[in-house]
Amino acid sequence: MFKRTRTTLAVLALLMFLLCDRANASITLNFFPTSDFDTNTTTMDAALGVTGYTIDTFESTSFIPGLTISLTGGVPSTTWTSLPNLFDEGPCGPFTANSAWDGTHEVLNVLNNTVTSCTGPANISQFITFNYGPGATSLGIGMGNFQSLSSPSFPITNHELFVNGVDMGQLETLAGGAWTAGLARNAYLRIDATGGTSITSVEFENLNGSDDVLGFDHLAVLPAATTVPEPGTLFVTLAGLLALPAIRFRR
Repeated sequence: MFKRTRTTLAVLALLMFLLCDRANASITLNFFPTSDFDTNTTTMDAALGVTGYTIDTFESTSFIPGLTISLTGGVPSTTWTSLPNLFDEGPCGPFTANSAWDGTHEVLNVLNNTVTSCTGPANISQFITFNYGPGATSLGIGMGNFQSLSSPSFPITNHELFVNGVDMGQLETLAGGAWTAGLARNAYLRIDATGGTSITSVEFENLNGSDDVLGFDHLAVLPAATTVPEPGTLFVTLAGLLALPAIRFRR
């Protein structure tokens, strides 16, 4: 009887540890300035802290496994499982040049991922969401062409950041001194998850429904090794384990 009680208490302690660890889960935002960009991606990855991550360069239409991209707001809701087109930053000159974080291609918040008019593209989505189904303990993404209100030319709007559907705040404020607004690379963002949680979605919003063409590149993911059960699942398991001694005693 004593041995059963001791075993039950040990299981209880383990489950309570997992619950506390989950409760202490947090998301950390790390912003890196454009000065950390390097045409040598090995050097750049080391500076950004994404060495060894799975990288999607968007130099081909195929996505890394588990990645989808959704566009909503102001356009028909669309989810890409691969890029409908490759977008090259070069042809539009200063409007998109020097906004890619590797190669010359990137992802836009524009339907079909293409720009037919460099001076005023249509079909700009208010929201763009990068979904990573397997979940990541860390996820990085390069941003370019964000024409924030502090932009020296063509200021349009500021932007909101959401991680796992949670509003993290205004992007420009969060980035602080690491942010460079305008028609160029703006900053690189690496999001780290701790305490047993994982990153499944990162969303960017053009505030006030404004039409700002946003560029994204060099998406890096560190897949989550294991998935910790949700608190509800743990409580159900815990209740079942605690009930076992009573059931055996009754028998």
